Amino acid sequence: MISKENIKTNILLTILLTIAMPIILGKFLHSYFHMVIISIPLHSAIEASGGVIAIVIAMIFYIKYSKNLVITHFNYSTIALLAMGIIDIFHASVMPGKMFVWLHSTAVFFGGIFFMSVWLKEIHVSKKVYSLIPIIFIIFPILFSLLSIYFSHLVPDMLNADKTFSTTANVLNIIGGLGFFIASLKFVLNYIKTQNTDEILFAGHTMLFGIAGVLFVSSVVWDMQWWLWHVLRLSAYIIAFYFLYSEYRNEIKEVEQTNEDLEMANEKIVEFLDIVDKNVITSTTDLEGNILSVSQAFCDISGYSKDELIGMNHNIVRHPDQSIKIYNVLWKTINSGKVWNGELLNRKKDGSGYWVAATVTPQFDSDGTLHCFTAVRQDITDKKNIEILSITDSLTNLYNRRYFNTTIEKEISRAKRDGKYLGFLMMDIDHFKLYNDTYGHQKGDIVLQEIGKVLTEYTQRASDFSFRLGGEEFGILFSGLNESDSLEFAQNVLKAIEDLKIEHKRNTASKYVTASAGLIIRKNEILLNCEETYLLADKLLYKAKEKGRNRVELI
Repeated sequence: MISKENIKTNILLTILLTIAMPIILGKFLHSYFHMVIISIPLHSAIEASGGVIAIVIAMIFYIKYSKNLVITHFNYSTIALLAMGIIDIFHASVMPGKMFVWLHSTAVFFGGIFFMSVWLKEIHVSKKVYSLIPIIFIIFPILFSLLSIYFSHLVPDMLNADKTFSTTANVLNIIGGLGFFIASLKFVLNYIKTQNTDEILFAGHTMLFGIAGVLFVSSVVWDMQWWLWHVLRLSAYIIAFYFLYSEYRNEIKEVEQTNEDLEMANEKIVEFLDIVDKNVITSTTDLEGNILSVSQAFCDISGYSKDELIGMNHNIVRHPDQSIKIYNVLWKTINSGKVWNGELLNRKKDGSGYWVAATVTPQFDSDGTLHCFTAVRQDITDKKNIEILSITDSLTNLYNRRYFNTTIEKEISRAKRDGKYLGFLMMDIDHFKLYNDTYGHQKGDIVLQEIGKVLTEYTQRASDFSFRLGGEEFGILFSGLNESDSLEFAQNVLKAIEDLKIEHKRNTASKYVTASAGLIIRKNEILLNCEETYLLADKLLYKAKEKGRNRVELI
């Protein structure tokens, strides 16, 4: 932030260099150097250079800020430079004389008048209006200059007999010069308010034009003072050009810095994407589920390479033990444009399974049309294994008593809600203690495992559950079967156990291992709670044992 003292110093330096010094130098040249340097080519070069610089500055500046569609005080300045520059070029192209002075004086006049527009408020305009403004201020000075040359006989006298300038010429230059000074005041005030260097730069620019207009009055064609104010005008143009250069230099620095930042950001993004690719299980599929892309993490966990996966349908990793119902819900959700979240059991290339927590998100194009799906997964195999261990009997791989207690309550509620039958089959191995005493506990464990396999085979539906409730006690929870079908199902289970043909010499019901069972079938309002269901099934089980074992007892 610039201090007030520095602001004052900068303003005073600007006034000293652009007003005071030129006046002193002009007086000095007028008083002590009475030389006359006649050089039409040099004059034309100075004026033409200034005019070209003015036009270039005006057009570049106008194009640069075209996207904002705001006419600021800098835009007004470029309009003035544009008009003045064009007339100056015509002035440089004519021979010394009346037209020569007329075009210069009108260039100063219009330049000063147009520069005073910097006091106007900023306005927002349409793209069409923004484009039209410079066109107007190009056509106007061209037409004015051409008409002045064509109707030169109507142009007033601009030179006196003694080579001094006429009153008309002086008035035009003085008015133009005052216009520049008035404009410079606006830039000075803006500088005090904003401390923007561009403002004080343009203040000096307009002050040079203003003092050039004033020095015109006391000069004579080709004398040293006359050359002085030409140099001052060229200096003003150069200042404007420097302003433009500094603007672009700053922008170039910003662009370079931005490019460096983008390069660094891009490197970080590449590193980040590499980390994501290696550590986050992601895939993209088309609307049919065909794989479009996968991350390296997806390949690592599935055992497939990218070449093996891309182009294949996503069901390549679908595990046969995963319920089809969950996939039906998944597809219904994402095809409706909604995000699906859930847990899935997937299959590796070697056939083993792994669990993922998945989020599948529909992707839409710019027209709002669904065109693909992106899935992000997290490996939760360890978590699921812990969960499974907590609800699974380690010997038989059936669900344990803990899981039974939570599942039966849910199934009772679901059966009541859906109006379906719910069945509970409670089984106990006949004379299992005697079996262990006869064949040993190791053989007994094998019996439990084989029975577990039978129960697993008979509970393949998503609504069926098999449990080891404790010791030699087992249970099956199933739904959707009426009483007769349920009884047939239970009898088939017991027959399958006997059909294992595991020898049991001390079994009173058969020469093989058998089981007795109690069966409860309930529907709607007559469904019992968990505790009542268990106790009633237990009573029926013992009733089956009392009636000879290897049978099902049903209420």
